[in-house]
Amino acid sequence: MSNRKLCSLALFALMLTALLAPASAASAADSKNGTEAPGSSIEPAGGGWQDSTTPPFPGEQHLRCGTPSREVREALYGIATGDPSDCSANLTNPTPEYDPGPTYTIDVVVHILMNDACTQGVISDELVESQIDILNEDFLALPGTNGSNGTDSAIQFRLATVDPDGDPTAGITRDCNTTWFDDSGAYWNSLAWDPNRYLNIYTNLASGFLGYVPFLPADGGGGQVGQPHDRVVILWDAFGRDAPRGPPYDQGRTATHEVGHYLGLEHTFSGGCASETPPTCYSTGDLICDTNSESVPHFGCSPSSTCGSEDPIDNYMDYTDDLCMEKFTLEQSRRHRCTLPNYRSGLDTGVIFTDGFESGDTTAWSTSVP
Repeated sequence: MSNRKLCSLALFALMLTALLAPASAASAADSKNGTEAPGSSIEPAGGGWQDSTTPPFPGEQHLRCGTPSREVREALYGIATGDPSDCSANLTNPTPEYDPGPTYTIDVVVHILMNDACTQGVISDELVESQIDILNEDFLALPGTNGSNGTDSAIQFRLATVDPDGDPTAGITRDCNTTWFDDSGAYWNSLAWDPNRYLNIYTNLASGFLGYVPFLPADGGGGQVGQPHDRVVILWDAFGRDAPRGPPYDQGRTATHEVGHYLGLEHTFSGGCASETPPTCYSTGDLICDTNSESVPHFGCSPSSTCGSEDPIDNYMDYTDDLCMEKFTLEQSRRHRCTLPNYRSGLDTGVIFTDGFESGDTTAWSTSVP
């Protein structure tokens, strides 16, 4: 049996242990392969079993991302056989059908979790708004921003203005609960707004990571999508522009990275030095052909080459410093736009066409136009 399979089996054993016992607070993230699952024992998937190294935080042991590796997610959910979608768990179909076109709009609710005394984990409305701005800068490749060199995915985000009961909202909730702040206690069962309609982002200690999602949407054929635990979790002091933790992870790119997972992307280093030749590269590695392979995650901003080509250190799905991250590729954007109709169709609150109108709303159309 290969070392990789042995490693996956060992990780699966750790996973089962974590699922049968309550997860600890964000404490022991100093193992090379991560720690217990973020969340509580009843969470069907956690993060942290990454085959990655610990980045050089002076005096800290945070990992860049706690999203479970593909091997662990496959052990949890399986790979759906006969999945017809063009962005399944084991295949990307790079059809131009998914080229950026009409703009998808996603409503976001940010759940700010603090300790019992409401003194730790405090995030202002302004910082939340800045994080939404950054998501739009990155997914829309807005000119004059750090994301301008990327691909305009024509996916935009906005804080929800109407809650699940139909009442006006600012799209931000706050709760003071130390257990939840420690990323334990299945808080999502109490707090989640319908995950089929809203992107639920939680800020807390993120189980010792900068952020994570518990699964990718295509895992197990999409069976986890829309469940209460369907969420993005971000370390509270790495959230927003000029976040409290300071450089190098203070410019909101952790959220961009994790929302990239939420919309179907693997890490650029998934699978190590996988094939870069079509069509094989659409079913190996990160399932994307226009991202160069790399053998390990990259920290910092210095150029490197680990698989015979330049590592994609400017890609949001690597582990580089926030200011080094500046792009999704065209094929990554196509996978995002494939994920929405195939797995997250309820998220879009209105496709905006080039004329500025939402689909289905003809009331503002000028009758004088022939």
